Amino acid sequence: MSKRFLSLALAVMMVLTVMLAAIPAMAEENPYAEHLTFTVFTIDGADNMKEWPLVKQAMEKFNFDFDIQLVAWDSWGETTRTLAYTQSLPEVIAWYDLNKDEYLEWVEEGVFKALPEDMSAYPNLKALMDKYSCFEQFTVDNKLYTFPKIKNSNPVNLYTTYMFAYRRDWAKAMGYDFAPVQTLTYDELLAYLRDVKAKDPGQLGDKLVPLDFDNGGNHWALFAQQWNQRIGSFDIIDNKYVWGAQNETSLDALNAIKTLYDEGLLAMDSYTDSNNAGRERFLAGRSAVLYGNLGATILQNTARTLATNVEGFTEEDLGIICLETADGTYHVSQIDEWWAAFGFAANCRDEVMERWLAVGDWLLEQEQIETYAYGVKGEDWDYDAEGNVVLNWTDEDIAATGSKYYIAQERSFQKYFICEGLEVYLPGNPAYSEYIINDLFTTNMKTWESNATFAPTDYNLSNTKNEDYYAFRSAVINSVKEVVIQAVISDDPAAVWNAFVEEHAEEAAKIADALTEEFLK
Repeated sequence: MSKRFLSLALAVMMVLTVMLAAIPAMAEENPYAEHLTFTVFTIDGADNMKEWPLVKQAMEKFNFDFDIQLVAWDSWGETTRTLAYTQSLPEVIAWYDLNKDEYLEWVEEGVFKALPEDMSAYPNLKALMDKYSCFEQFTVDNKLYTFPKIKNSNPVNLYTTYMFAYRRDWAKAMGYDFAPVQTLTYDELLAYLRDVKAKDPGQLGDKLVPLDFDNGGNHWALFAQQWNQRIGSFDIIDNKYVWGAQNETSLDALNAIKTLYDEGLLAMDSYTDSNNAGRERFLAGRSAVLYGNLGATILQNTARTLATNVEGFTEEDLGIICLETADGTYHVSQIDEWWAAFGFAANCRDEVMERWLAVGDWLLEQEQIETYAYGVKGEDWDYDAEGNVVLNWTDEDIAATGSKYYIAQERSFQKYFICEGLEVYLPGNPAYSEYIINDLFTTNMKTWESNATFAPTDYNLSNTKNEDYYAFRSAVINSVKEVVIQAVISDDPAAVWNAFVEEHAEEAAKIADALTEEFLK
């Protein structure tokens, strides 16, 4: 063999050795080298979805293509059940209206593929799992078979967004120096409402409503939780379950609402209100205080609607009242954390699951949140010299007929992984008011947090197999709302309420004992 040939052979071998050695490194550098194609089962999508900038960027970055198996909302449940029972679901499921009992049944039947036990490769998704307790209720034998789509309507803490909004302009006109978020005891609130009725700052006469509830009497039981946080459920006291309705604070709540009703501080006949009737009165400028679901977006829409309906009204004329209870704390409940989910069919390939989780994790980064909030940076928006967000489009541009409609549409891609828009809380988002987001909503949540009596969701009650409990919940607990109304409008609230409690006390005690045995022993 010639020296020249030997040298050439050695050189080739060295090159091959280097190339072979580089293959693992190349794979490590690009974990998405393999192109994947799969189908997503969902109600969100459009024919031109793959043309949206954020979707195109995701497909290019993560090297995948996908088809949409689109289902109409009114046939979602039936279609999903059919596919689940026949083991025919597509690999990726962007789920809505998740039924817990069906989920557990389908897990047992092998319909779904478990998520990785170690989610550290997806830190943003893992952060949601660590923050929100609802993930625990979907865990089966230490495995998670679906990922709840978190409702991010309150990113500050896990508190419900039901609160009191008040007409700050009316308070000022009456001589009150109330802060944007004003703490009042119930007696102080009652005195204020009486003063509103006497002075009628809006000069509305019989049309004036000092205090309104979103849904009128249908929300009286919710308001009663300011006294008895478990009035409509079972509570845990001294490591035992008890029926919350039996707590004597229930009567304190009924008497308080009775006073409001008898003194005409509520809208006449509001116990017959349809949903949102109270909110509509407040938005029309007839109410001084509104108790209702007031997440940040709803708060902003409330201020803007009042500015349209009431001459001279500005957003700073809207305030929040923090109601301090008799024990000196703020009684708050846990927010509903989710109502949809995403997951994977049992036959889903590992690499498809890993890729889709990576996409979801990436969408939770601020850069992607900014993209589905504002569009493409440098084209649709940018920062000015002072660091403020400047948009290069108008509301007309992102309307269905506008040239930048994709900006509004892209939010449905985000909803494959999380409900509610994280963009609401982007610092300096020009679409949202700093006063509403910070001075009102966040300040209220932080005020509650400073001294809260927190009633977390008891997921044991949704996980129990006790059929008697479910029957009791359907027939008795769900009737608490109506019983509160009957008690308040009666001549003797205590008699009405005590009769209701006594009628069901024996049944409730048996269920409470069974729940204690199941979960607390």
